[in-house]
Parts: sequence; C-alpha cells; structure tokens
Amino acid sequence: MNFSTGQDQKLYVVGGALRDRLSPKPDFDLTGENAAETGSCFSRSLNLTCIPLDKTPGRQTVRVVLDQKQHLDFTDLQGKNIEEDLSQRDFTINAMGQLLPDFLSGRKNIIDPYKGQEDFKNKKIRVLQGPIFQSDPLRMLRAFRFAAMLNFEIDEETLSQISLHKTALMESAQERIWHELTLFFKNPDTLSLLQVMHNCGLLDCLFPTPDETSTFAQYQRLESLLKEPEKTFPDYVDELSTSGFLNQQYLLKVSILLKGIKEKTRTGSIENPGFSVARDWNIRVSNAEIKFMDQALNGAGYLAEMYAKENCDQPELYELIKTTGEELPAAVILFISASHLIDVTPFCNSVLKFYYRQFLPVINKGPLLNGEDIIRQFRLSPCPLFGRILHCVQKAQVLGSISTREEAVTLAEDIIQSQSAESE
Repeated sequence: MNFSTGQDQKLYVVGGALRDRLSPKPDFDLTGENAAETGSCFSRSLNLTCIPLDKTPGRQTVRVVLDQKQHLDFTDLQGKNIEEDLSQRDFTINAMGQLLPDFLSGRKNIIDPYKGQEDFKNKKIRVLQGPIFQSDPLRMLRAFRFAAMLNFEIDEETLSQISLHKTALMESAQERIWHELTLFFKNPDTLSLLQVMHNCGLLDCLFPTPDETSTFAQYQRLESLLKEPEKTFPDYVDELSTSGFLNQQYLLKVSILLKGIKEKTRTGSIENPGFSVARDWNIRVSNAEIKFMDQALNGAGYLAEMYAKENCDQPELYELIKTTGEELPAAVILFISASHLIDVTPFCNSVLKFYYRQFLPVINKGPLLNGEDIIRQFRLSPCPLFGRILHCVQKAQVLGSISTREEAVTLAEDIIQSQSAESE
C-alpha cells in the first residue's frame, strides 16, 4: 500500500480477494490504471520475481511472487474506471472492488454494483448481464468450477445461458478447457454439479453421452471411496495416502466419464494390452495423464476378467501388476467403483495385499540377479534373452519360489538351456 501511495497510484482489490475475504482461500488480484507497470516497479524496488502473464496492450498482467505460497497479480484497468472494469467480469461474486487502503484497513465500503455480496451470502453463482459467455465461452466451465470450490449453486438464468451457448465451449483452447476441468474435478463433491452439467448439455460437449444411471452411479461410488478410503481398504489407507495416487483422483473421475469413448473391444492380453481410451479424447492432456488413465482403465478391465474366472492365481496377478505398474491402486479403485451388483471388496483387498505386502517389498529390496551378473556369470552379450531371464527371476522372487542368489543363478541356467534346446 505504501508503495502505491508513494506512486500516487490508485489500486483496487478485485475479484477473488474480496470474495475470499469471506472464505478461507486468499487470492490477491489488483487493478488500476497502468497497474501492470506499477507491479513491475514494485517488484524491482524489493528485488522480487515478476512474471508477465498477459502482454496484450490495455490488459497487461504481471505476477509478483512474494514467496512460495503468496503472490500478487497486477492487471491494467479494463475501461475508464473501476465500475466499467467490473462490468466486464464474469460472475457477480467476482465483480466487486475496493480501494487497497480500505481493504487493508478492514473497511466495508466495497464497490458492488451487481450485488455480489448478496449472491455470496445466498451461495449463488450468477453471470453478469451482457455477452459474458460469448466473449469467453470458457466462463461456462468456470461457473461449475466456482460452484464446486465454494459449494454454491448456479442460478437458473445462468444455466439457461450456458445451455444456449454450450457448443461454443469447444472453440476455447484445449489447454484452457483442461485446466478448468482439472480444477473442477479436484474438488471432493462434484456429482450433483456433474448432473447439472449434463442436464444443461455442457457435459455432452466434453465427454461421450453417458449412460446416466450407470455412469453417475459409478461416479458416486468413486467419490465416496476417495473421500473415505479407510472404509473400504482399512489395512492399506496409509499406503494409498502416501503413494501420491490420491493426488491424481481427478484423473479417476475423468476416467469414469471417458469409458464410453468408442466402446472399444479389448483385443490384447495382460502382457500386451490393446485398449486405449484417453488418447482418443478430443481434449489434449499430458502424456503422463493419458498413461495414468489408460493404465488404470485397462487394469480395471483385467481385474474384472480375473474376478469373473473365480480363480485369480498369483502368477497372473504378477503379470497384471507388471503391466499396470504404479497405476495398480487406481485400477483397483476404478474396478470396485464399477462393480455395483456384487461385493468385490474382499477380492480387491487381496489384490492390494499382494501388491503392498508381497510385490513391492521384493521390488524395493532389489533383484537377486541383474544384467551385469548375467554378463559375468554366463558370458552373454545383451540380447532379448536378458529380459526374459530378468523377468522370470523377479517373478519367481516375488512369488517366493526363489529367495537366494544361488537359486536365481540356477533358474537363469535353466532358462538359457531351455533357450538353447528350442534353438536346436
């Protein structure tokens, strides 16, 4: 504040900062004439990092990083005054402003021409009048993101506007769409809003038209399980919480909604899966996210096949884990969410028991035999046989049929002799 006063610069606190004064998440946005330049000068005066976010003339925005958890965004005033600036924002709860000194001193004189405080009190997301969605269709998704984040409802007129302009959403950049979807799905309770999104037609623009009863039932079970995993997996909740997979729960929710894409028939095997869903989606996501979703969906499908056989042996389970990798817990979560007619909880717990208590301890301990050992012991050069030996040794180690280096060497000798016999 002292810096802006010294510069004879009026800065207004807008949008999230005023909204979040009433909620627990700080988000500091400042606007004013040439605010971006003021922010740049402020950063230089204190030797802070300044990041340009938007270089468009007339709407320049810079971010001044205070520390790892706090930053200030300075955006040039849109229009001749603060009232005109606020009129160009998206929702009433974001169309409020206050002079920075008044905000910092805790005064109540908020500039609120569109009754944003009233809508906040009533827990309503209401779009401003005018071509708000036409000027930026992504705001339709933002309505749902804010509703999920704040636990608000979207008012009926806003939903009508979304229904009217829904097809324009896909004109937005795919990266921006995915960013909003990610923020939406990271909230713990999104099912009711997802149903609203479906009713107004926006969901069908993003995902395959769902079998409403089946898809939403699976989605409900998924959200319930993610919120309270200890009820389903009491013995493994610590592992699930520390594995990092719960941080990717938004991808599990998306996976449920993606299952209907092309309804592909599985043509591969556990060792060589031939089933990809996420890569066919019309929203571009990262390769890592695609891999997570496809691995989890494939793994869930194979778990269903294994359960149906009523005789899941450990060698087959080992092959599934080698294929699914770190996404095995995610596959279990998807499988159990999709199983509504029968209780597959005991089966899923047995799978996790094998994974956490048998497979991972052996893998973390390290192999009984590695590539250098094979070269020295058998005078072999690197070749496809290497992979077969290492795979068989590790599998036998996990399954408990070998436990010493000597036994691993004997197994490797048997494999080499078998290979020689087959060649002859």
